[in-house]
Amino acid sequence: MSPRHSGRIVNCTPSESRTRRDQARAFLEVAELVLTEERREAHVAAALAVLAGIAAADAICGLNLGKWSRGQDHRQAVDLLNEVALHDHSLPTKLGRLVADKDAVHYSPNLITVDRAKTMVLLATALLAEADRR
Repeated sequence: MSPRHSGRIVNCTPSESRTRRDQARAFLEVAELVLTEERREAHVAAALAVLAGIAAADAICGLNLGKWSRGQDHRQAVDLLNEVALHDHSLPTKLGRLVADKDAVHYSPNLITVDRAKTMVLLATALLAEADRR
């Protein structure tokens, strides 16, 4: 474990990792259900997409490395995902894009655009697809 991850990376079991994958799937399924052309619903879908992406990344890391990030700084999860041999090498960047928007969709009163929400759902979908390959 590198010093920059000290205290933020914890061991996990394959069972816990599969549970995180299931959680990612549930977040994404609901995101797809609420994603409409209305900004309010699209914003909710985007918030769920962030949760789905983080959970999928946890599953990928857990199933491959036996550990995942538990820090408040989600960039640690991006760093850890970079340690995994991925079929889609752009996944750390995709996760980074999702977590960069976390504050905007979870805490801001300003609604994001429908197009941005659609993109975020697609990013989370790519992460879940990788988790499903494990």
